[in-house]
Amino acid sequence: MTRMVMRVRWRRVLTLAGIDRAVGWSAAPRVWSILFGPLTVLLITTYLTVEEQGYYFTFNSIVALQAVFDLGLASVIQQFVSHERAFLEWQPDGTIGGNDLQKHRLASLLRLGLKWYAVTAGLLSAALLIAGTMLFTLRPSSVTGWERPWIAIALMAGPTLLLAPAFAILEGCGAVAEVARARMGQIVASHLAGWGTLLAGGRLWSPAAADAAALIVGLLWIGHQWRHFFADLIRSTGSEVSWRDEVWPFQWRTALSWTSNYFLMQVFTPILFLYAGAAEAGRMGMTLAIVTALSGFSIVWLATKRPRLAMHVARREFAEFDRLFFPAAVRAILVMLAGCIAFIAGAAILSILHHPWRDRLLAQAPLVMLTASILMTQIFWSESAYLRAHKQEVLLGARLTSAALIVASAVALGRCCGATGMMAGFLVSNTVVAVGWGTLVFLRKRREWHAS
Repeated sequence: MTRMVMRVRWRRVLTLAGIDRAVGWSAAPRVWSILFGPLTVLLITTYLTVEEQGYYFTFNSIVALQAVFDLGLASVIQQFVSHERAFLEWQPDGTIGGNDLQKHRLASLLRLGLKWYAVTAGLLSAALLIAGTMLFTLRPSSVTGWERPWIAIALMAGPTLLLAPAFAILEGCGAVAEVARARMGQIVASHLAGWGTLLAGGRLWSPAAADAAALIVGLLWIGHQWRHFFADLIRSTGSEVSWRDEVWPFQWRTALSWTSNYFLMQVFTPILFLYAGAAEAGRMGMTLAIVTALSGFSIVWLATKRPRLAMHVARREFAEFDRLFFPAAVRAILVMLAGCIAFIAGAAILSILHHPWRDRLLAQAPLVMLTASILMTQIFWSESAYLRAHKQEVLLGARLTSAALIVASAVALGRCCGATGMMAGFLVSNTVVAVGWGTLVFLRKRREWHAS
């Protein structure tokens, strides 16, 4: 009886916190990263020099160019699929069925995604090889042997991009928890591979090993778990979604927004690598990695709701939409706020203790400004998610203006003021332009769309 009471109370706590199966599995990779992140930090600080740490995180920042070559199509596909899925049902054999028109359109979205990413995969690998090699040769350092690991990372980035349309289709169909569980497997495999490589003396081969492990796990999961689902969709032909008339008017706005995301988060490490060298770039990269992990963890409260939000819009159930969105958004922002405070406090404690790990992070002032900026980004992302569920991208002006100011300030202030100047520009641009302008647009569009 006591056990039953405890179980009921635990479920109430989870419900109050907004944690369901999808949130739990989506949060699991972030929890893993938070729990085992210190082990990663320990191995990096033990087996890599400060300069090699700079290469390690600069590798990751350049590979994040995937967001640019993606051009937002995965996000767009997920939104479109969710609108079609509102009139379809899962079948006992693992396929999806119902209205033939909606199923044919869903299948058309899958074919569109596969074609798009087959082309961009090759372009991505070629662009990474050229851009990365140019950056690393422009700023020579004492680090040697980075060439072959970098080539391996660049060549694997393309095939990794091919997983995007499959994951987007599944999430749009409501299999959010299942995709999150697969991503959890990828995270665990990549960390184990990266740790093992560092322990074996592989040094800068660690990111390549981690990427390879994640790619293999993703391909095996799709082939084993969802081959019948995708085979059935590929065979389904009929009404086609027009990329030019339906997808592209939404995608080009999303593409610009996703491109600006790269500059919001990943541009700082390469710029510092060029201006201040590998050591300072490594500190920026390590700090960004921790803050990004906190942001990714907090975002799951809202990200897991996106397919259901889009379904409510398709059915014009706006009251249910708001009841689902606002509690999830508030929880996501509060979790991020708590994470930022904990990180700042942890860095301060490391400084007081004179722990060597503190030397691998940014100084206190730019660290605080970075965490505050990411919190502003979280608010803006929540507003964007609300509006995108309506298949609209109306915050593009705020996003692009903010990104342009961030890049300009990073280039101008990074040379003279280093990380402190870059983070000051980041915070001011995010607060005034992204959140200030974005919130005004969010409130106006919400009134217009739901009133009509």
